Amino acid sequence: MSKKRKTQLGKLPPRYKFFLNPYPDERFTRCPECRAATKARKKPFLIHIDPMTLLALNMTGRYCPDCDLIILHQDVLEDLLVRTFEWHDPSVIGNEYLVIGTLERSYWQKHKGKMAAGPAFDHLHDFEKVVIYEVIPAHWGPADG
Repeated sequence: MSKKRKTQLGKLPPRYKFFLNPYPDERFTRCPECRAATKARKKPFLIHIDPMTLLALNMTGRYCPDCDLIILHQDVLEDLLVRTFEWHDPSVIGNEYLVIGTLERSYWQKHKGKMAAGPAFDHLHDFEKVVIYEVIPAHWGPADG
């Protein structure tokens, strides 16, 4: 019996678990898995924007070294996408997008901004796993129910 393998876009080994945080009021200063303090880390992320745009953005996100989890805040990312394209190509603002993975820093430094798909994928680490966390709001109420 053969093992089914996940399709991998990048030529480099997958890295990191990834969470795109849709909650503007939750900044995940603590890891949602292990509750350890997260650290700020800046990484070059490769983003596909419909229909045919690849963009590399060097963004700061939260990182848990124990869980190898990177968290990007969706509202921050979308603000950067709008500011990036409002002058260059406003037609892509509001289009669907996908954060594909992280690029090697040396490649990103040489080719900042829009990317050609073939060469970019040679320097891409897909995410090992994309995860979703739900914020469960705390509430106050009587102890008996």
